[in-house]
Amino acid sequence: MSVTVHPAMLRQEMTRRGWAAIDLARAARLSPATVSAALAGRPIAASSVALIAKALASAPPDEIIGRLLRDEWRDRAIGA
Repeated sequence: MSVTVHPAMLRQEMTRRGWAAIDLARAARLSPATVSAALAGRPIAASSVALIAKALASAPPDEIIGRLLRDEWRDRAIGA
């Protein structure tokens, strides 16, 4: 089964960890092409999404990076 991830959310999670696409691919044990497809909003295997989730969960986000990032959803809610 193929699924599509939310590319902007995936990018945000990668940024919060200081990861480039190649870093996520290594951590998730996926090919760079699979990560690239996910970031482009193309369908990937559900098992690949599970591996991405596991990799992200195993590397907590950097708190300082998180504070520096704009939260687009929060900003829209408060009209910033």
